[in-house]
Amino acid sequence: MMEPFDRAWLFLSVLLALVVLATVDVVWLLASGPVRAPEVLFTAIVGVGGTVIVLLAAHHLRQRRTASASARLAAIVQWCDDAVIGLSLDGVIDSWNPSAERIFGYRAEEIIGRHGSLLLPEDEPDRAMGLLPRIADGEVLLNQENSYVRKDGRLIEISASVSPVRDRTGAVVGVAVVGRDITAQAAEHRMLLEQRQRLARIIETAGDALVSMDSDGVITEWNAAAERTFGWPAGQVIGRPLRDVLIQPQDRAAHDAGFARLLRTRVPTLATGDPIRVVARHRDGRDVPVEMKLWITEHNGRMEANAFLRDITAQQQMEAERSRYEARLAHMATHDTLTDLPNRALLMDRLTMALNRTRRTGKTITVLYLDLDGFKEVNDTYGHAMGDALLTTVASRLRQSVRPSDTVARLGGDEFVILCDDQAKPEDVTTIVSRLTSAVCRPVALASAVLVPRLSIGHANSGDHPTADELIQAADAAMYADKRGRRDVVRAGAGLNDR
Repeated sequence: MMEPFDRAWLFLSVLLALVVLATVDVVWLLASGPVRAPEVLFTAIVGVGGTVIVLLAAHHLRQRRTASASARLAAIVQWCDDAVIGLSLDGVIDSWNPSAERIFGYRAEEIIGRHGSLLLPEDEPDRAMGLLPRIADGEVLLNQENSYVRKDGRLIEISASVSPVRDRTGAVVGVAVVGRDITAQAAEHRMLLEQRQRLARIIETAGDALVSMDSDGVITEWNAAAERTFGWPAGQVIGRPLRDVLIQPQDRAAHDAGFARLLRTRVPTLATGDPIRVVARHRDGRDVPVEMKLWITEHNGRMEANAFLRDITAQQQMEAERSRYEARLAHMATHDTLTDLPNRALLMDRLTMALNRTRRTGKTITVLYLDLDGFKEVNDTYGHAMGDALLTTVASRLRQSVRPSDTVARLGGDEFVILCDDQAKPEDVTTIVSRLTSAVCRPVALASAVLVPRLSIGHANSGDHPTADELIQAADAAMYADKRGRRDVVRAGAGLNDR
């Protein structure tokens, strides 16, 4: 029997149903107390003559909705790409979706009713049993990455989330596992990890220093070679500005400008071309010449500079020694070994250039040809060592008697040639000859004798002899003419037998 209130509520509900199909909850007030009825569907139908006929039907709509939701969930599980597996709290498999069949290779009828440890590697049979008590206590485990065994025995990598299944009272009655096959991703991850580890070993054992810094110039990486090269342990430099560690104070402004310019270029890969040679600073303050290979990387929008630096101290020393050796070879190729004067090759080269200048300027050059008279007797009497000493002394005196722009050369034996630029007047030549004679013809104290050199000198001017060979030949002829008028031009001093 309805109470008056319920009759009024029913009447209002019917009025609402006149406008729209409606579903409402009704609370029936019975003698035993108020009871909520199932959802009631009211439908208003207008009959013949305008009579309203109300149909009242009670349905268990919540049950229908629950069934519909269950159907939708079943479809999702059926077509999900992930394995969805149900287990009892004892670990026995009680549900197995098609993706589980595809991933593990077992059909549902083959696996349901069997223990989940069947899917574990032989050396890990108790892993699942260890998880079950935690799930029974209500714990949820997300993204658990482990190895499992397919039906064909192949190991696969699965990322699984495990959660408890509860009944209407909230009690845990089972276990739900949702797993995704990540075998390919895991293999790729391992490969990348191995590559990263291999690269780290290469970097750490490399002979070149590796230094990395962020966009603020702060050091972020410093390998063992950097420690050896610059004397700083990694722990004392990582986190510090590179400019304060490796750059000499006088070079820091230039470094800052160059580093800012480098970041603006945003070079994405390893720089190409020849390494840059710079001077770095050792911990003890000394300079360390290095070859630097620099490149920029970008990660999450942040720029990072990286550099390989090779200590080239020994290399530069070798290069300097090689340069000195090559210079010595070049010098030896153009200079007399005994006197260090230019030899014939260098003389002819300079003489040719001087003649070319005279054609442009109209000026005149003079060549003097000199010979030590009686030099053979010195070698025969005192030996070649004393003869060489005499030649060395004469060469030094000749060099000191001419201008820096003039060339004194030794052609061989006791013959010398002097190239004088811009000597046009006869009186100029006379002055030069007089100066040379005064300088050379002074006593020379040697080991066992004092010798007084005498010179025969001939000269020729470029105006009459346009080529280098002709000029040399003319001066040589003039020297022999002078020699024929001289006798005993090398005289013995106190130590000579004929004194």
